[in-house]
Amino acid sequence: MLKKNKIDFGYCMVRLLTVFLFITSLYANANNELSSFAEQDTVRLNQTVVSTPPVAVVEGFKIVLREQRISRGKNQFSKMRLDPIDAASKEKMNQKVDIVFDVLGGDTISLDARKSYDDNQDKISYKWESMNNLDFKGASDTEIGFRIPEVMIEQIFLFKVTLNDGRYNTVHLVGMRAKQGKMTSFKGAGDQVAQGGEKVQISAVAPGAVVNQDLAYLWRSPDGIALSSATDPVTTFKLPTLDTDTHYVFFLSVSGPDGEVVDRDTVRVTGRPKTDNQIGFVQGLNVAGMSSTKVGQFNDFLRSTVNSVLYNGVDIFMPLESPVSSTFLYPGGYDAPEVSPFQPVFKANCSSLADATENALSVGATDVVTWDFEKNNVLKLNYYSVFETSGGDPVAETLKSGMIPLKMADQINLSTTIVLDEQGTPTGMIDIKPAVEKALKDMFAGKKYNKRPKKKRGSAQGIKGMIQDSFYDTVEFYKEHPEILAATAVVIGGLTIAIFGGDEDLGTPPTNFPFE
Repeated sequence: MLKKNKIDFGYCMVRLLTVFLFITSLYANANNELSSFAEQDTVRLNQTVVSTPPVAVVEGFKIVLREQRISRGKNQFSKMRLDPIDAASKEKMNQKVDIVFDVLGGDTISLDARKSYDDNQDKISYKWESMNNLDFKGASDTEIGFRIPEVMIEQIFLFKVTLNDGRYNTVHLVGMRAKQGKMTSFKGAGDQVAQGGEKVQISAVAPGAVVNQDLAYLWRSPDGIALSSATDPVTTFKLPTLDTDTHYVFFLSVSGPDGEVVDRDTVRVTGRPKTDNQIGFVQGLNVAGMSSTKVGQFNDFLRSTVNSVLYNGVDIFMPLESPVSSTFLYPGGYDAPEVSPFQPVFKANCSSLADATENALSVGATDVVTWDFEKNNVLKLNYYSVFETSGGDPVAETLKSGMIPLKMADQINLSTTIVLDEQGTPTGMIDIKPAVEKALKDMFAGKKYNKRPKKKRGSAQGIKGMIQDSFYDTVEFYKEHPEILAATAVVIGGLTIAIFGGDEDLGTPPTNFPFE
């Protein structure tokens, strides 16, 4: 029995040895012969695609208003690509950023990361953050837009975008190196006008701008004026009771982080005696191409029309030419010159509402009407109070405006002459008087001017209608004013001779022809 067990054990050992040798032979004779299991694992790892984090690519653009030759009623914008600063300049900044763009205060910027990619073709998600708490809007997952605040000194604004492909995060830091823009101004409210006893607010921050925490402000006020704060960018005070026009001049200094003054400015607040009386002033804008006679005649026409329509014939709007006397008060220690540099100066040729406001202040007016032939077929009117202005410009919410389209007859008359009747009303403008009256009523009734419906280009009916309207208007005008027909005939005859030849030169068009 013992002998039989030994034989079975020996037989099992032989079979086990045979299997072991067979397996060893398989590994030894394989084409991809490996000496160990560790080498097999290495091969398996090398045959697997390695997962990598996404790669961030961020581009910067400046958003600019596109110039439109034809008004479409809505502003259109374009993107102007920004070039990143070079590596040497970025190194000097001592900022751990991946890319830096140079911008100006007030610029509107877009950052776009749509060119970012992932080698594994994984879907990427984007998360944007402002490191300076700037407000921004997301145009899409990959793009944001924001406005650079007004700055007085060079300042860095940082944005962080985090890319995630489901396994890895990639953090990309973008720097915006902002410098003071050419048109940047820290002064917000600007020169103002108020009545005695009223509370006035003056500001060193432009409307909508972010207060720069790195800047310090210091106001200096005239004696007798108590500011709510001399070191806040926005401060208030109360005007005393006044008997005459008084100009209060405030000095402002702005300092940087090192205490050095980086800018200075002044704010003029004009105080008027408290009264309910109105004094109206009419001012033409952009009238350099018109003769002074025509400007004066049209001013008379508007004064008469405004008084009759808005004030029941009371002479609120009057010819104002004499400058009013006023007093100037400055902070202590200022050596006031004999003629104040802050004196409102009357300008015969105005190009803006701010210019018209200065003219009104110089002659003591409270209300202003401006007129402007923006094109040779449109008359634009504006009405505002000097007490509702900021920096000379009227507050948008209080400005009343109207537009009057001109007929062909009125255009011809404006380019030749204006005839006054016995009451001083320009008879040549009789055609637009009802339209001006209606525009004034609509301005104070809160109605807005509606442009005429546009006619399709190339439409035979539209072209025919325009020709008929112009012809009928012209015929009716000349029926009422035969004297102007004679003058127009002489002009046309002179031009005909000048072009096709003649014995005498009848002259050239006047140099101040307004609608060339």
